[in-house]
Amino acid sequence: MERTYLEDACIVSVYDYQEFEKLFIGDFLSGVVIDDETFRFRPFEQIVTSKIVSKSADGDKLEINTHSGSCYVIDADHKLIDISFVELVVMRAGAYSAHRVLEMREQLKFRNKSH
Repeated sequence: MERTYLEDACIVSVYDYQEFEKLFIGDFLSGVVIDDETFRFRPFEQIVTSKIVSKSADGDKLEINTHSGSCYVIDADHKLIDISFVELVVMRAGAYSAHRVLEMREQLKFRNKSH
């Protein structure tokens, strides 16, 4: 199977809120492409995958398979981040990293406090 290799990768747990209840939507992968055997992505492109369906460790690497049938390889030492569904939409629309979305969240909190 052809793989896409990512750096600065995060597994992003996405939640939505309905009637004051926090609902888990799924885990997604975010990262920067360093090598792509599928030829779908450019080097250094920021991507967000479809929903993760399986993970398997291979030494210091983690192989991740997604709902769309793609396979990604990341460092086993990766970050885990919780975001909202709206933030996932922003990540995909603007090709933002998970870290950038968290920065935007904090900026919005600060602006709301100062008004």
